[in-house]
Amino acid sequence: MNDWFEEAKKLYKPGVYGYRQIAKKYGLSIKTVEARFLRAKKKGEIFGKPQEINLQEQVLKDLQKETTVKALSDKYKTSERVIRAVIDDIKDLGYIISEINGTIKICKDVIPKDVEYKESWKGDKIIRFGVVSDTHLCSKWQQLTFLNHLYDIFEHEGITTVYHSGDITEGFKMRSGHEHEIFKYGADDQSDYVIEVYPKRKNIITKFITGNHDHTHIKNGGIDIGRKIADKRPDMIYLGLSNAKIYITPNCVIELNHPLDGAAYALSYAPQKTIDAMSGGEKPNILLNGHHHKAFYMIYRNVHAFECGTTQAQTPWMRGKRIAANIGGWIISVHVTEDGTISRCIGEFIPLYKPLEHDY
Repeated sequence: MNDWFEEAKKLYKPGVYGYRQIAKKYGLSIKTVEARFLRAKKKGEIFGKPQEINLQEQVLKDLQKETTVKALSDKYKTSERVIRAVIDDIKDLGYIISEINGTIKICKDVIPKDVEYKESWKGDKIIRFGVVSDTHLCSKWQQLTFLNHLYDIFEHEGITTVYHSGDITEGFKMRSGHEHEIFKYGADDQSDYVIEVYPKRKNIITKFITGNHDHTHIKNGGIDIGRKIADKRPDMIYLGLSNAKIYITPNCVIELNHPLDGAAYALSYAPQKTIDAMSGGEKPNILLNGHHHKAFYMIYRNVHAFECGTTQAQTPWMRGKRIAANIGGWIISVHVTEDGTISRCIGEFIPLYKPLEHDY
């Protein structure tokens, strides 16, 4: 490790050749590079220009409040181009930077956008994919062993795409006492854990949205962990906050959705109300609902609606609220006609009845 650092010290120049470029050059994480440089600074080592400040670190602090690129340029006596490069480095760390009418700052608001994606379709007659949701990694009640078991089944079945309907992490500061329910704290530690342990299987791509637990990282620090995870895991594609629509054929749309409502007495209530709120022209063919930790399938207003289940055991908080956890995942087979519309939709739920304790 020291070999790369000795060479990197000579290359390092804040705003020009920073942590991001060094990390890419040596195949390291940005966090690893930053930590090594910070340790050296604390020991009094000098590299780059004598007495040179850590421009990225300083700009990150400045962005906690509203400012402008010009103000930062004037403050640090460098060009706006360099400031823009530093801000790009900060974005690469997963921070959401908003710029409105020239004013720039770290955004801690969750602002979902309408996003659509198109899958490659070659006139396939049958399309099969896996579905998981609410993995809540970093929770003491996660079921990582079972999540890996699901991916083993997906691999055995020849599944190449898995859709994840949000809450990939447990988040933090969800409520008073939440810190006692997790074993990794903060956006960096939780995203690093996902990058390290989330199932990786040959020929399987996981496409995911984030949910309300993931969004605590935005509210607490302005970091979108979906971007951090996808940056380090080429097999995991981030589709956006809370919702995304995917055209698996020109005429067949899957909607991944992570709503904000609570649990209902009837399993059908949440998907029914979601579909009721849709106008006729915007309805998907398939709705994959996360958040509720329930497993359920119905057809309503010509929408094949799935409650996607979870891979988190019932927590004490859920038990106190009398909320059950339907642990499992789905394999969904869609038969399509020549024009790509659905002729048959078959869902197979893979359940877990007895969760493991301390599966972390």
